[in-house]
Amino acid sequence: MTKIDKGGQDISDMKPAKYAVGSDKEWFKPEQTKEQEQSRSVLAPTDTSSCSLQDNHNVEAVDSSLYEEKTDVIYGEENVTNWALQRLSSVNKTLDLCGDRYGPLIIVANEQIMRKYIELHDRGVRQRSITEITRENVIACKKLMKFQELRHLDGLKGYLSIADGRMLSTHAFRGEHGLPHAVGSSVRIFVEQQQYFFETLWNKAVPAEQRIGEIEEGIEPEVIETIREPKATQERVLELIKSANKEILVIFSTSNAFRRQEKAGAFDLLIRIAKSRDVRVRIMSPFDEYVTNIIEKIKRESKIRIEIRNIEEPLQTKVSVLIVDKKSLLSAELKSDSRETSLEAIGLATYSNSKATVLSYASIFESLWNQTRLYEETRQLYQQLKSHEKMKQEFMDIAAHELRTPIQPILGLAQILKDQMSDPTQIRFLDVILRNAKRLDQLQGDMLDVTRIESGSMKIYKKSFNLNELVFHVLQGFSTQLKEDTRIKLNYRSDGDVSVIADKNRIIQVISNLLTNAIKFTKGGRILVQLRKRKSKKIANNNEVVVSIKDEGPGIDPSIMPRLFTKFASKSEKGIGLGLFISKSIIEAHGGEISAKNNRAGRRKRRGDGSGGDGAIFSFSLPIKLPPQ
Repeated sequence: MTKIDKGGQDISDMKPAKYAVGSDKEWFKPEQTKEQEQSRSVLAPTDTSSCSLQDNHNVEAVDSSLYEEKTDVIYGEENVTNWALQRLSSVNKTLDLCGDRYGPLIIVANEQIMRKYIELHDRGVRQRSITEITRENVIACKKLMKFQELRHLDGLKGYLSIADGRMLSTHAFRGEHGLPHAVGSSVRIFVEQQQYFFETLWNKAVPAEQRIGEIEEGIEPEVIETIREPKATQERVLELIKSANKEILVIFSTSNAFRRQEKAGAFDLLIRIAKSRDVRVRIMSPFDEYVTNIIEKIKRESKIRIEIRNIEEPLQTKVSVLIVDKKSLLSAELKSDSRETSLEAIGLATYSNSKATVLSYASIFESLWNQTRLYEETRQLYQQLKSHEKMKQEFMDIAAHELRTPIQPILGLAQILKDQMSDPTQIRFLDVILRNAKRLDQLQGDMLDVTRIESGSMKIYKKSFNLNELVFHVLQGFSTQLKEDTRIKLNYRSDGDVSVIADKNRIIQVISNLLTNAIKFTKGGRILVQLRKRKSKKIANNNEVVVSIKDEGPGIDPSIMPRLFTKFASKSEKGIGLGLFISKSIIEAHGGEISAKNNRAGRRKRRGDGSGGDGAIFSFSLPIKLPPQ
């Protein structure tokens, strides 16, 4: 090992123990034996064909007639400069440089070094340099770009250079000033390792022209960053809130997520930012008593623009979202909602300032915001109008037409956005939006049907078809949906083909409504669908077909049985009770009947003959079309 002190004296005969970084002092161990000295030498062997590293990698030695493999440590600012100038003079083909944001300033400030780089360019030496380009060093970077290929990478530390792929140099810097300390090595394994690291960073870095353009035009580079540490995620949340100037949009996955962020100080920070900068804050969160108390607290504040809306259960997700000024986005997965702190509950998070991504999420937020308004208005209207049939009808007309306008854009834009996404977290979030938008679309369709039924304008388009085939195809569609749910089995029994004259789409609607209800209330077991022919005294030709659907659910609540087929007859939180009313109207328009009853056989089983729930049986009948004589 060669060492040079401040005065340039060769002290290579001394044996190093360690060096104090950032200091000119050296500590030395007592005299060692020749064997000990050889075992500690950093000089690569030059008289053998290979060298063995501790990790058992074998590296082919370089021909010692070309250059000696060794490592030098240089002390003293003047010595370091002279050594660097000497090294630069010996470069023939390539020079790769990598350093932090202070590097360009130091190079430009040193006229001797600067001239050497220009000479290398004039001699045809290819110079590649990676640094962090900032507002402070952009002028120096422009000067270097005249003779170097320059690229930008955030957060670089230290400095290294590789000359002709065989000589590695590294310098230490303290701020804008170089330390009197440098290390140079021609040991092949070291050089190859650092060359690999350089190529990796070079491929990751962006062209200097792009970065300088962003700085001069005031454009922030677009990034998508995955954050795995919950602490870093929480810190980013607070940073983004502090950076807000106009608007903050928030979606909390659960009321507990709201509570955790309030305890972490995020909500107090939101209030301060809203007051001091007149920032508008809109929040969607599931409501509980805690959230309601916070809302009351906000109402007592003056000159503050914070609005919180309840997000209904069908719209809830496992992801919380923060959007600031429609420029920055942070989404975080919910790992465990039972945890007390955000650090324990937060999972993987994603940050992005990509304009397309942020605006897409902002658009989704606006759609959900409007849906929460519609949900709230719908609930309030229903409470006000439920005792007045005429007012109910007006409510149905308004709500049906109001829902139609936002649903189709939500479905279309959410699907387009999903097709463009690759992140699994974002895809799950969009799947929730699509699923619930489809539910709203179904609700809107049901409401329009009710309006048509009550106004007498529902159209029935009858034609002849095979009801047996129709029922079978509908069941095939439901079986596909239930493939992943092995708890429920669908069975079909039929007396064979039978022709009816009816509106095919409306009959599909009835069967689908009844099957959906059976699946919804059956947690596990069998759903049996039967098609039977029978004689009827009410029909002129005495022939009718009966389709029945039998489930193993809890059965029909006796309190709702008398009004089961009326509007809004429902004990379920997942529906508003329109499906059976519509189904009854459709079947009766075809001259048939629809009925429901609890499964008595199931009740006997539960009393002692076996296990199973009561279950229910829904049936409807249609006249059979007789074959021509």
